[in-house]
Amino acid sequence: MWRSAKFVDENVAFSRMPVRSEVDGVARAFDAIVVLVEEFELPYPLEEWRKRGVEVLHSPISDFSAPSVDRLLEILRWIEERVGEGKKVLIHCMGGLGRSGTVAVAWLMYSEGLSLREALRRVRSLRPGAVETYEQMGVLRELEKLLRSR
Repeated sequence: MWRSAKFVDENVAFSRMPVRSEVDGVARAFDAIVVLVEEFELPYPLEEWRKRGVEVLHSPISDFSAPSVDRLLEILRWIEERVGEGKKVLIHCMGGLGRSGTVAVAWLMYSEGLSLREALRRVRSLRPGAVETYEQMGVLRELEKLLRSR
């Protein structure tokens, strides 16, 4: 397994962006990938993943910011579909902290019903510093309220 990937559960991991020389190894380990970086941050075309049989969701988020709760739910549902098919999913941003950490925390809240506090503790135990900004915490609080109201 690719050492930079931090698994939050059996099927879902988050990480920094794989460099070009790591793409083959990551593609052997994961069936699907959520790419959170913006187009200008990509060091290689997303087609590199597809050529290796990896499904791609490109949902760009500006660095140090967060998606809307609706967009976050779209990402979580996409992950849920792949996990339901038995696939391994990697979530990545540039450094593997803010954007991917936010989605990883959201995934645990969504998939396991964890509180924000519990999910954040679990993700930060794997990657200290994950979820970097007030905006990222804000969308996670919003998600927590939404999930509790269901």
